Amino acid sequence: MKKFVFITLIFCFTSTAAVAQTQDEQANSGSVYSKLGIGYPVGMSNTSARSLGLTGVSYNETYVAGLTNPAHWGHTVFGLGAGSVGINSYNASEASAEARNVHFGIHQFQLQLPIIRGKFGISASFSPVTQSNFRNYQEDVMDTGTGAAQDTLLYGIENRGSGGANRAELGFGWRITPHISVGYAASVVFVSLDDRYTGVFGNRNYQTVGYTLETSGSGFGNRFGTYIRIPELLGSEDQLGIGASVNLPVSIDAQRKQTADLGSSSISTEDGENLGDGTITLPMTINAGLSYHPNRLTMFATEAKYEKWSNFDNDFKPSEGSLFTDRYKYGLGFQYFPYITGSNKFLSKFKYRLGVSYDTGHLKIQGEKINTLKFSFGLGILSPQFLSPRSNSNSTIDLSFEYGLRGTQSMNLVEEQIWGVRLSLNLAELMFFRPKLQ
Repeated sequence: MKKFVFITLIFCFTSTAAVAQTQDEQANSGSVYSKLGIGYPVGMSNTSARSLGLTGVSYNETYVAGLTNPAHWGHTVFGLGAGSVGINSYNASEASAEARNVHFGIHQFQLQLPIIRGKFGISASFSPVTQSNFRNYQEDVMDTGTGAAQDTLLYGIENRGSGGANRAELGFGWRITPHISVGYAASVVFVSLDDRYTGVFGNRNYQTVGYTLETSGSGFGNRFGTYIRIPELLGSEDQLGIGASVNLPVSIDAQRKQTADLGSSSISTEDGENLGDGTITLPMTINAGLSYHPNRLTMFATEAKYEKWSNFDNDFKPSEGSLFTDRYKYGLGFQYFPYITGSNKFLSKFKYRLGVSYDTGHLKIQGEKINTLKFSFGLGILSPQFLSPRSNSNSTIDLSFEYGLRGTQSMNLVEEQIWGVRLSLNLAELMFFRPKLQ
């Protein structure tokens, strides 16, 4: 019960903080590239894998819930829970201007439970697919009146977007043999986007005007996974892991309407160009990778992702179709768990993770791919075992730090420096106590 109270307070506080900051023009803005399509893709990953620059498809941790590969759920021994919050800073620059945006938000949630311990398990989760959080502002001057009454009027146009696509998923994993497991997950993908334009004028005699484009809809998704574990490959303690998962394309039935603000009232309509009913098609995604444990303390892993964004289709933004291209992402990570030795040294009581990833991006603008290079580092804190030696808990608090470069200033495009910090809670033995007798 104390674990539930702790995680609930953390998430309630961060929700309040996020809402309170939305009035600040920098508080809830992310990448400028999230304006295109239905937002910038958010990679599905295990809460611990982001520190490795990976998704986690190729390895399984006994006390950490695994989201990326459904086959890992067949290895579930204890009830597991996971959730994370994070903050990202985007320093965007082009040839003649710079801007800084900060986005704070709550990320994925997952509950993973054993049905048959170590053989058959289930998972329920909620995670983002894409995120659209941006703010663009431009000022200009226009001429008003004629003759002697002619004057100039300063005005500004703000375009602010929010929302994206999210996935609610339920699935199972089955450990067919001691070394082979498979899994499947079904999901509902929800899209909710607000794209708001507001015009403000330097002269108070002119009233502020604005309108919002609202897009919403849902569709069904399917995901499959497999995991192969090969122990004692080169020695008595080593292990090789091979994992892969496939997300099939998702077709979303959506609606788009335009709402105009008229002082104290508003008018909504679905009649017009690129309004009404339409279809949004999300592409197929393939994750695959290898992990190698020379011993219980260390692991090396390399993983790759492919997303066929050239097949992305959005009936409401047909003019953007030529901007999307197939996406490839590669990662290499290393982890070291000295706490396993039982050493009393302070630095031996943590989990250490390090990784790097390169993402070719899903956008190609004016012949330039919007790629991303990221470096990451993670620290896992055993809790509350770290604070209380008598505790048997295997829960952890993971801190992940990221630094990356996205885009380019060539062809008048935008380059972004990305700084990120994420806090993840991995609760082990959730809703269960560890039995003294098996």
